[in-house]
Amino acid sequence: MAAVRPPHHNAAQGGARLLVNARFRDPLAPATSRGADLPDAMAVEGGRIVAVGRAAELAPFADRGFVRTDMGGATVLPGFIDCHSHLLLTGIMDLGMDLSVAETLGDVLDMVADAVRNAPFGAMVYGFRLEELDLAERRMPTKAELDSVAPGRAVLLMHATCHRCIMNTPALRQLAVPRGLPGADTEGGRGTAPFTGVVRDPGILTWVFPAILRSMDRPHLDAAALVAARSALRVGITTVHSMEGGELTPGGSPVLLDNATRLPLRVVCWNQSMDLAEVEQLALPRVGGCICADGELDARTAALFEPYSDDPGNDGTLLYSQQEMDDFVLSAHARGLQVAVHCESERAIDQVLRAMERAQRLEPRSDSRHRIEHFELPTWDQIDRMARAGVVASMQPAFVESYFGDDRMAHLASLFGPHRMRRLHPYRAILDAGVRVCGGSDSPVTNYTPLRGMAAAVNHPFAEQSVTMAEALRMFTTEAAFSAFEEADKGRLLPGMLADLVVLGRDPLVDRSGPTDMASVADIPVLGTWVDGQPVTPEP
Repeated sequence: MAAVRPPHHNAAQGGARLLVNARFRDPLAPATSRGADLPDAMAVEGGRIVAVGRAAELAPFADRGFVRTDMGGATVLPGFIDCHSHLLLTGIMDLGMDLSVAETLGDVLDMVADAVRNAPFGAMVYGFRLEELDLAERRMPTKAELDSVAPGRAVLLMHATCHRCIMNTPALRQLAVPRGLPGADTEGGRGTAPFTGVVRDPGILTWVFPAILRSMDRPHLDAAALVAARSALRVGITTVHSMEGGELTPGGSPVLLDNATRLPLRVVCWNQSMDLAEVEQLALPRVGGCICADGELDARTAALFEPYSDDPGNDGTLLYSQQEMDDFVLSAHARGLQVAVHCESERAIDQVLRAMERAQRLEPRSDSRHRIEHFELPTWDQIDRMARAGVVASMQPAFVESYFGDDRMAHLASLFGPHRMRRLHPYRAILDAGVRVCGGSDSPVTNYTPLRGMAAAVNHPFAEQSVTMAEALRMFTTEAAFSAFEEADKGRLLPGMLADLVVLGRDPLVDRSGPTDMASVADIPVLGTWVDGQPVTPEP
C-alpha cells in the first residue's frame, strides 16, 4: 500500500464562529471552578480554536464576521478520545443481531430463529454481544439448541468479550474449523470427540475472526466503518484509536485508512500485526493494539501467575514466548515505532513489560510512550515498573461496571479469590504511582460511552481504587491525546488546538447547585459533537 494517509478527518474545515453562552471547561483548569470563573465564549476559525475567554473580551470577533452561535448555557469540553476500540468490528456488530437485549435463553433462540427466517438462503447468521451472566439461565446456548432452531442453517453467536463464541453444526462445517484448533472445545475434552461449538482463544483470533471478515465484501465493511463512526460521534467522541488488521480483522487497516478521509471523525489507526514491513507500507508511526499476549479474564484465558480459583489446573494462556515478544518489541522500538500490546493479566503484563524494559535498555529513546492495552490485573510491583519505564496504561474503565455490576462480585471471587480480585482495575494505585492512563471502551466489547467509563472509574466498587471526576475526564481528553503524541492538537480548550468539541447538558465536575452526583455522570446528555469547529451531531 502506497503513500501516507493522514490518520484523521480532513473534511472541509468550517468557517469562523463565535460560540457564546456556555461553560468552556478545559480539563486542566481547577476542578473547583463553578461556572462564573470559567470562560463563556470561544472563537473558532479554520477548524481550530482562535481564542477562549469572556464574552465581552471576544465581542470584537463578531465585528470581524465570526458567526455568533448561542450554546444555550451548555458545558463545552474538548471532544472525547477513545483510545482502544475496533471500529470495523463495532460497525459489523451494529449491522448485525444484537443479543445484549436478551434476558433468557428463550429470547436468544427466538432471535436466532427470526434472523434465520429473514436471512438469504445459505448466508451465515451472526449474533453479537451475548453475555450469559445477563441471562436468567446464566449459560450460553448449546450447539444442539442452535441446531434445533436453525436446522441446516449456519449460526455463530459471539460473546460480548469477543474472546469466545458458540457455533452450530452447519457453522462449524462452513467455517471449516480444523480438528485440533487451539481453543476449539471438544466433548469431554477428548481430541477425537465432536466439537461442542465453543471456540475461545487463541482459535477465535486465528480462525474465527478471519473467517468472518473474509465473508464480508468491501461495501459492507465501508458501511460498517461509517455506522460505527456515527455511533461514536453521538456520545461526544471526536477521535477513535482503532485497532485493525492482524489476525482479528485481516485487511482492516487499509479499509480504515481508505475510509479515513470520508469519515466524520478522526481516526488513529493501530495495525495489530507483528509484521513491521506491513506497518511501514501503511506509513504508520505505531504498531500493535490487539496483538494479544494473553486472552481474556472471564474466558479464563488471561495469563495468571497462579491458577484460576475455580479451575486449579488452568493459569491462562500466553500466546507468545518471551523470546518472540522480546524480538518484536526491540525491532519495533529500534525503528522508532510506538508499540501497544494486549495484556489483561499478570503473566502477560510481565512478559511485555520485560520486553519493553529490555528494548529501552538496549536502544535508549527519550519518549517512546509504549502502551499496554487493558492492564486489568497487574501486581503492585508491575505498576511501579510501568511508571519507571514510562509505559502508558491504556485501560477501559467501563469494564469495571461490567465486571462488578449487579450480582457479579461472587463470580469474580470464584475466578480470582477475594484477595486477588482487589487488584482488578486499580486506578488509584496506578495514578498514584505516576503511570499515565488513557481511557477507551474496547468497543464493541462495551459500547462507545466515555461518560459511562468516567462514572465507573469514579464509582469503583473498591473505594480505595476510585479516582476523582477530573482525573477520569483527563483519561479521555488530555491523557488520551498524550498517548498518541497528539497533545499539541487535542485534549484541551486552548488557542491553536483543534476545535473538536463535545457539548453537554450538565457540567460533569460541578452543577449550579453543588458537586455533581458522580453516579449520574453516565446519564449526562450529549447535546452535540463538533469536529473542525462545525457541528456534526445532531446531524445538520
